Amino acid sequence: MSIEIEKLRFLIIDDYADMRGVLRNMLLSFGVVGIDSVSNGKEAIHNIETQRYDVILCDYNLGEGRDGQQVLEEIRHRKLIGVSTIFIMVTAENTRVMVMGAVEYEPDSYLSKPFTKDLLGQRLSNLLNMKADLVEIEHAIDAYDFDLANRLIDIKLEQKSRNHNILVRLKAELAIQERNYKEAAKIYENILSNREIVWAKLGLGKAKYYEEDYIEAKKIFSELIRDNERFMAAYDWLAKTQQMLDELKDAQEVLRKGVTLSAKAIPRQQALAELAMRNGDEKTAEKALGQAITLGKHSIYKHPSMFSNIAQLKAKRGLHDEAKWYVKEIAKNFKDDQEGKLYTAISNSLILEDAEAAKKNMQIASDLFHELDGQVSPQIAVDMAKACSHSGNEEMAKEILHQAASNNHTDAEALRDISDTMGDLKLEKDPKKIISKIKNKVVALNNDGAKLVRSGKLAEAMQLFEEAAEGMPANIVVNLNAARTFLMFMEQTGPTMQLANKLHKFLSRVEGVEPDNRAFLRLKKRAVGLIDSAG
Repeated sequence: MSIEIEKLRFLIIDDYADMRGVLRNMLLSFGVVGIDSVSNGKEAIHNIETQRYDVILCDYNLGEGRDGQQVLEEIRHRKLIGVSTIFIMVTAENTRVMVMGAVEYEPDSYLSKPFTKDLLGQRLSNLLNMKADLVEIEHAIDAYDFDLANRLIDIKLEQKSRNHNILVRLKAELAIQERNYKEAAKIYENILSNREIVWAKLGLGKAKYYEEDYIEAKKIFSELIRDNERFMAAYDWLAKTQQMLDELKDAQEVLRKGVTLSAKAIPRQQALAELAMRNGDEKTAEKALGQAITLGKHSIYKHPSMFSNIAQLKAKRGLHDEAKWYVKEIAKNFKDDQEGKLYTAISNSLILEDAEAAKKNMQIASDLFHELDGQVSPQIAVDMAKACSHSGNEEMAKEILHQAASNNHTDAEALRDISDTMGDLKLEKDPKKIISKIKNKVVALNNDGAKLVRSGKLAEAMQLFEEAAEGMPANIVVNLNAARTFLMFMEQTGPTMQLANKLHKFLSRVEGVEPDNRAFLRLKKRAVGLIDSAG
């Protein structure tokens, strides 16, 4: 191996002690010194949270708790590993369900048991040499220095790196994350002008989707499925695009085909359930939710709304004992979780036959919702609005949805859901017009603040953005603008404790909603020193 493998850190995840021993001995024979091993998914996640690993060897079947796929999906979802980390799935199982499920989270390689030391060595050599020049880029990304990451990518591309495709793909993904969708589309189109590559076509479809060119996005995703029947990400993106085009029945059918081909993706089961409920197909919704709950027992994607929705469907069918069981499962699975308590109260307000008990739970839900001080996801806002409307409090339902629209004025999917809910609950005659007005108002406010900043009136801009942020505590753009303006003022005039506390509050709000937001990470990096010096 050209890589100094003895300097790397390895994690072995396998529930059988003998297999952990076999893998350890193989690695020791290569000169590896830094080897940790764990027997289950919970221990694996803990280790990966606290230690950076260069290579992870993970068995698919891990006994009780998370399986290998769920370990991989969680560390990808939480960004616990970077682009240079190698994840190899080790398995004796080769069923279609397992393969289709695991491949969606893109392990770097598979090893089928039994395998020899030579095969492991060859696989590691190939992967390590391939990923060697990604380490610097990963360090730049970890340090929130995305300009440096892009420069490093460009340098390596000029040097004709053997990782050309990986580097170009990473550059396009960084552009997507920066919301520079035109630049991302340009990169993907350049790749596709030379030859058809599936990931590049998917990326182009995403860029078109984010640019709100839904017709073109739909065409791209449809072609991907036509030419690559088992490319599962295309099913999810096509269904999302069809929903934006109000093609709800078609979107449900696409997701139905998707879960038939690969049933283990929990977000897809959830999406199918939500669409089926909107389409009045309660049988499909109940089945998909049941699947999501079963699969999600140890998954990062487990959410109280799954249990709440299935409880409501059961109650509608008169299966009140089953409905109550699912509500109890919320408390059991989301103990000491504020959202879990909120969904327990919401669910009880909707399913309990005792009117007084239902009313009491609605009050509990209302109190819990207000304790969250507006910092809630669009999904929670929609579900709370539905519960308010059901209890007869339409004014509160309307207020919640208007607030949610203000907080999420740049999120097309969230605005669609909010608009649809307004229509379904008959809260507004023309929901789309109302949403447009709310969106335009927030845009105008941000533009006014930006003009004040450009003209050097920072104090006035601070006041405008602070008032706006207090009214829209979950609005990422408004709170970022508030943080940026306070930061500029502190850089000019010097930090004070009062200003530092406000800056920290705005940044914390963004972190709570979108912790990997690139603009937030840049501001956080600039703010750390100022906030510390104010203390």
